[in-house]
Amino acid sequence: MRKLFHMMSLIAIGLSTVGCGHTAAPPSNGPSVFSHLRPSRIVPTPQGTLAASDPEPNGTLWVLAGNSASKGIYQYDLAQHKQMGSVSVSNATSAVAESSTGMLALGMDTATTGAVSLANGSTGTVLTTIPMSGPVYAIAAGNDGISFYVLNGTSQARTVTVINGQTDKIVGNVPVPKDTVGVVPSPGQHNLYVIEPNGVVSEIAVAGGQVTTQFPIGQSGRSLALGPNGNTLYVLKGQGTVRNVAVVNIATESVKEVLPAPTNTQGIVLSPDGRTLYDVVGTPTYGNLQAFSL
Repeated sequence: MRKLFHMMSLIAIGLSTVGCGHTAAPPSNGPSVFSHLRPSRIVPTPQGTLAASDPEPNGTLWVLAGNSASKGIYQYDLAQHKQMGSVSVSNATSAVAESSTGMLALGMDTATTGAVSLANGSTGTVLTTIPMSGPVYAIAAGNDGISFYVLNGTSQARTVTVINGQTDKIVGNVPVPKDTVGVVPSPGQHNLYVIEPNGVVSEIAVAGGQVTTQFPIGQSGRSLALGPNGNTLYVLKGQGTVRNVAVVNIATESVKEVLPAPTNTQGIVLSPDGRTLYDVVGTPTYGNLQAFSL
């Protein structure tokens, strides 16, 4: 395991933003902060926005929004800032991901059970549903265009279940820390990066489930995104009204920069070329996608 680095200065960083991206002045110490503290564009989404899939090569993505009484997925054209269509989904839907080949995965949870529905990425029509061992917390698509990595379980034990979207079969299960909240596979899909609320990132081998390294990036970890070359990890952190994104150099296990994030950012997704980070923002009364150029 690589040497853990000291990140106490990062914990002191607080870049607070409000609905449309206003930020506080950056601190004078700790990791450097991106100079552009405003989003390059904002795409309005439905109130109650909860999550979004990674953008497709054609510039579209799906947004999950709603509440316990009603939920839907909404397809957006990011270049034209417009909604293209919507589909009602189960009120238990908790996560969404889309493969590079246009296959959609919808995660569901109840108090004790979970499932993943695979759907047509163009229409949102559900094709099949696969039961999970517990509620689904997050889903990430693999670079091969057919694999999905599903974080599921309970407060006592969590697993990343690997699904082959072509065969609709579970092809593996990788144990992860019991409080894991986010997951992303490496470009070659040999390893997983997972994040815990205490800010510890673990790298875990898909084959065998061995933890190969762990390192802290600061408290209140929430979700992950990984650059296309596998060298840079983006970690959404924060609680209450304070959010930011730690930009982590995988080779050195160190935070090299910090990107501010809007208040109520629920997750982060990255463009296929790795040049734009989208903050997925939502409350019961509004939602939007805020793009930050990297």
